[in-house]
Parts: sequence; C-alpha cells; structure tokens
Amino acid sequence: MTIKLIEPADQSVTRPLQRYTWPVDDTLHRDRGSQGGGQDPIQWNNLRAERVDLSEPAGVLFSWAPIAPLNNNLSYDLRISRQKNFREALLLKDLTESRVEVLHLHIATRYYWKVRAHENGVRLMDSPVQSFVTHDTPPRWISVPGITNVRDLGGWPLPGGRRVRQGMLYRSSEMNSHLTITEEGKVLLMDSLGIRTDLDLRSPPEEVRPVLDPARVEWINVPIQPYDAICVPECMPAYRQLFTIFADASKYPILFHCWGGADRAGTVAFLLSALLGKDLDHLVKDYELTSLSIWGERSQRSGEFQRLRAALASFDDGSGSVNSQAERYLHSIGVTRAEIGTIRELLIEPDHAS
Repeated sequence: MTIKLIEPADQSVTRPLQRYTWPVDDTLHRDRGSQGGGQDPIQWNNLRAERVDLSEPAGVLFSWAPIAPLNNNLSYDLRISRQKNFREALLLKDLTESRVEVLHLHIATRYYWKVRAHENGVRLMDSPVQSFVTHDTPPRWISVPGITNVRDLGGWPLPGGRRVRQGMLYRSSEMNSHLTITEEGKVLLMDSLGIRTDLDLRSPPEEVRPVLDPARVEWINVPIQPYDAICVPECMPAYRQLFTIFADASKYPILFHCWGGADRAGTVAFLLSALLGKDLDHLVKDYELTSLSIWGERSQRSGEFQRLRAALASFDDGSGSVNSQAERYLHSIGVTRAEIGTIRELLIEPDHAS
C-alpha cells in the first residue's frame, strides 16, 4: 500500500510565492491563505499610518490522502528536496495532519517530495515520489519573526537564461533598536538560512551591535551613506570594503541590513545586482518592493533614487547600460576585476545548458 499524494500535483507549477504583489493600485488585497480565499480590500493610503507589513511570503501547501490509523498514534514525515535522491532534504517530522504549508522554498526550482506514515514509531507505508516546480516570480521573501523587509537577493533572472543564486545573500531591516528579532527569528536565520555573516551598515547614534550568536555568526560593521553618496570621496572606502567582503566565499551566506533595509541596503542591493547583470526594470522593482514593508513608499521617481541613477550615469561608457555603469564605478573605487569575477561566480547560477 502507498499514500496518495494530492498537492502539489505531479509535474505542476505552484502559485507565486509572494503573499502580496508589487506594484499595486490604490487598493491592495489581503490574500487569506495560499489557496486564494476571500479578500479584504486594504487602502494603500492607510498602510503607512497603520504600519501594515506586506513583505510576506506565501507558502506551498502539501496535502495527501489520510490513512486510517490502527490506534491513535499515527504521524507522517514529509521530505522535500531539490535532488531526486533526497540528499539535503527538508524533513518535517511527526505531522499529525495530512496537510501542511511550507514557507521559504526557492523560486523557479524543481522539488521532489514524498510522505511516510508511522504509527507508534513503526513505519506503515510510503508514498511515491512526485515533483513540482515553484513559480518563477521573484522576490523570495523570508518571514523572520520580529523583523521585516527580509528577502533573498537571489532568484532574479539574468541574461542568457541564468538567475542570481538563491540562499547566498539576504537583505533585511535591523534586528534591534526600532525592531527586536525574536529567539525564533534568530534560529531561523542561523539554522534554516545558515547565515555566517551579519553585515551591519548602520552607524552611531543607531544601536550598532551584534545580535546573532557571535560564536556562529561573524558581525561586521561597515557604516555607509546611501544613493549619490557612493561618489562622495570619504564614503567610497566603505563601499570598497563591502565588495571585498562580497568577494570572500567564506563569508556566505550573508545578511546585510541598515535600519529598514530600504535606503542604505537598497543602494547596496542595486549596485550588486546591477553588477550581476539584472536589468533596469527588475532593479527598479526590487528597490520599490520595500514599499510593501512598514517603512513607507520607495519610488523610482524620488529625488534620492534619481540622484543614485545620476551618480552612476557619470560612469557611463556610452552604452547607457546601468550594468556597465555599476562595474565602472566599482573599478573606480578599487574593486578589482578578479574580485568582480569571484562575486559573479559566487552569485550567478551556472549555465546548466552548457
């Protein structure tokens, strides 16, 4: 006998893994449940006053046909893996229901899954193995209790059919002071995401200090100023230091943050993503996605963002490409070609077709 797997259906593609979309109209809709239940309108103009956080992922619902227990001590184990042989599988043990929602799967990724039933510690039966593909829409939001605006820089498409590698580099709000990460949030960052470096972009009088376990996570403080400050001479060494860190494989996975993860972190994300080859439309959308968190709207039409674009444009080679502008800027502050090559090797998925 086997367990019948129901959802995700074999060879299916999931719904997008974001609970809310961007851009929005004057009205946003709260999605009640990943399977599209009733919706309540939320007025965009009220969001900032209410500090409503919409920077949330949607999970993937896993369900299977329940089996009749012999006694009353039936449980299930769910295994999910990006590898068909289930190496490095995510294991959810001792589930008492025949359905569960799972957060934080990689986007645009094929997964394999199976279920095993136990009773009183004795294996009863296994399911067959099925596979599905997660939707390819970025970003990959991460729900971390106590903080907000947490997302993977990976998953965005690049030229040639490649993507930015997921699970390597994350951006977020601060973890202390205006917000306080919970113990559960710390465990998620250190155990589930495997963060090895906490890259803090803040400066005094902000409460600049390590929050995660220093025995497990290296804390590095590199205070920066955002937007067109990238071209202020006294600010350039800090940006040079950041990209030295990004070129060090031993530092990954990295979480970088400022206060809200909006301006300083947004500037760093823009520069790094442009260097990797992300197109301008996606760079702009990634910057504006912070508007879904609690820190107010970030717009490509703002003076701050336009000053960043103008600062980079001063490094244009005649092509008008924001990607070449970012690379030329980084060269100007001392980032070497070897470091840029290493960053790209670390953060761009390999070409599986080659």
